[in-house]
Amino acid sequence: MKMQKSMTLMMLSFGILLTGCLGGNETGSSTATDAQPKSSQEAADKAPAPAATTTPKVDILKIAGSNNGYPSPFAFSSSGPFGYLRNSLIFDTLTWKDDKGVIPWLAKSWEVTNNGLTYTFKLEENVEWHDGKAFTAEDVVFSFNYYKTYPFNWNGDISQIKSVEKINDLTVAFNLNNKYAPFLSDLVGIVPIIPKHVWEKVTKPIEFRDDAALVGTGPYKLKKYESASGQYLYAANDKFFKGQVLVNELAFVSASNKLLALQNGEIDQTYTSSYADVQTAEKAGLKTIKSEPAGSVVRISFNLEHAKLGDKRLRQAIAYALNREEISAKITGGQPMVGNAGVIPTDSPWYNKNVKQYAYDVAQAEKILDELGYKKNADGMRENLKLNLMTSSTMQDATMMKEMLKKVGIELNLVQLDSAAFAVALGENNYDIALTGHVGASGDPDYLRLWFSGQAANMWSSRGKSLKLDEFHKLAEQQMQELDEGKRREIVNQMQDILAEELPTLVLYHRPFYDIHKAATFDRWKNTYGGIADGMPLWENKVFLIDLKK
Repeated sequence: MKMQKSMTLMMLSFGILLTGCLGGNETGSSTATDAQPKSSQEAADKAPAPAATTTPKVDILKIAGSNNGYPSPFAFSSSGPFGYLRNSLIFDTLTWKDDKGVIPWLAKSWEVTNNGLTYTFKLEENVEWHDGKAFTAEDVVFSFNYYKTYPFNWNGDISQIKSVEKINDLTVAFNLNNKYAPFLSDLVGIVPIIPKHVWEKVTKPIEFRDDAALVGTGPYKLKKYESASGQYLYAANDKFFKGQVLVNELAFVSASNKLLALQNGEIDQTYTSSYADVQTAEKAGLKTIKSEPAGSVVRISFNLEHAKLGDKRLRQAIAYALNREEISAKITGGQPMVGNAGVIPTDSPWYNKNVKQYAYDVAQAEKILDELGYKKNADGMRENLKLNLMTSSTMQDATMMKEMLKKVGIELNLVQLDSAAFAVALGENNYDIALTGHVGASGDPDYLRLWFSGQAANMWSSRGKSLKLDEFHKLAEQQMQELDEGKRREIVNQMQDILAEELPTLVLYHRPFYDIHKAATFDRWKNTYGGIADGMPLWENKVFLIDLKK
């Protein structure tokens, strides 16, 4: 399927398919979400200081993983964030993020014109591609031009770019079509630079499997990939320009029972969304880290072309009928985090605290359904109101929803599809209600524009027709181009208000993830501020595998 540009979604695991900013204004402004630097100097100041003593290296670090495709920029799997993360170990971007926000990466500094339309980057010196060739501005210009013809397999809205021009071998300028608030974090901080000398003659990049397809500048080189078992082995790049790579070999290992594999010494690190797993792990002496902010939404999407669900009153009745606090508590096992009707997680700095919500209220749901004319029969079920809920796996959420809606007389039929059929049905609007989930909600709020305009790159998102709400799309364009944080926040608040009223989707709950690892093996993991790249609340951030030099 042709991948477009945008926001992420990951396949919910452990019972659910885990699927998966501001640029400067005249003086450069920052966001509470991604700590966008006011200048490249401020970003450089955020970078960790060199360690006072040499950090000991680790021979091998084994992390629970699965098959996420061939890790070239065009062939990794877009069914979740792990394909992107595998790719990011090999290829670098102009900016990146650490636990404090956006930092320089391949670009060591940048300047922004007063009107916010031109970004000029000074590139790092003496950077080598894995094959020994020199990295220059030519590669940057080539990369973004190449992606216009052959799209990068993840997010990064390059349609915002008017042109990229080489100033000299180590200076490049980006001219934008319009102001673009998330430029530093969600465009040049996501889209990898590829070597011109490798790709300039490649016309079928998805099929390209020559060893040169994995020539990057990143901290790792791929040593081995087994597609059948979904296992990867990476070897450290001893000539990495940002500093010493601390783990000599990085292995992603398939494990059917990840927690047991960790306890048995088969792996050193995994993740979970189950608080019960966290409690078990901590009792076993393992270290855990909770994703903060949660950065995840588990939601139901309504097919707005459905004869009955096209009426927002029915969607609102369903919202009132679902005890989302109970669902959250039972599924995650931790502190319930009820979904925001305006989509943005309630622990995000971008959350609109005054947005309309739908507390569990059976009486209100019954009242709306009565007003809509759905009468109950002798069995207490409402006539002519049978709906299908499409899922991509056996989900406890779906079973709970079925029982809750039955209490107000709505018959909900559960339809389970394999992942491929699920993605196709979403894209074709061939469903009534779909249960799905996303990560990436801890990053820049521009993902609201991308989700609801049908531009999301991830195959699990609802990439059907654009939401038919003109006012929402008008606001979405405004927030994207607003470089004043306060004004942008007001616009994003209005977008949440519209989503909460119209309910094209209903977030059931926001779910934190937990890293579990052996601290004695490797203990440098942290939460990435605003999430890795476009808001992934995970831990496989290459910056923490490197002893960075200033």
